[in-house]
Amino acid sequence: MKYGVSPVMDRADAEKRKSELVYIGSSPYYHVDKLRNSIPYLVPKASILLHDIGRNFFDSLQIKGIPLHKIIVTSVLRSKADIDQLRGHNQNAKPNSCHLYGTTFDVCYNRYKTVEAPGGPKMRKVRNDTLKWVLSEVLNDMRERGMCHIKYEVHQGCFHITVK
Repeated sequence: MKYGVSPVMDRADAEKRKSELVYIGSSPYYHVDKLRNSIPYLVPKASILLHDIGRNFFDSLQIKGIPLHKIIVTSVLRSKADIDQLRGHNQNAKPNSCHLYGTTFDVCYNRYKTVEAPGGPKMRKVRNDTLKWVLSEVLNDMRERGMCHIKYEVHQGCFHITVK
C-alpha cells in the first residue's frame, strides 16, 4: 500500500498539495524546530505516528518519574529543491530521500524542550542521555509493533523515522 505523495518539487508545489498533506505544528507532545530545509507537512498516517511517539514519550517519562520534556522535530517534508541545497553540506541527504514523500520526519535525540508551568517551579535538570534512553525505548516498541522504520543518524543527532 502506498502511503506517500509524489515528490514535491518546491515550496509552491507543496502549497498546491495540501489536500494530500497535514500541517505539522508544535503540539503538547512535541515541538517543531525552526525548519530551514523542509516544509511542515506530512501525510496523515505519518502525522498520527508523530503524535503517538510524542504522547508515548510523555507517558514513559511520567511512569518513570522523569520531568516532562517534549521531543523536537527537526525535519519533515523536503522538496527536490531542499534536497539539492542540503546535499552540499549534509552527507546523509540523498537525491531520493524518504523526506520527499511526506512519510518521514526527524526527531533529535540530543535536545529536548522542558515542559514547565508558567510561573511554576523550575523542573529538575535531566541528562539528555536519560531522555534519549526513554525515547529509544518508545521508538523501539513502535518499530517492533510494525508501525515504523527507524534509522539512527549519528552525524545529524537525530532519529530518522518513516511510517509503515
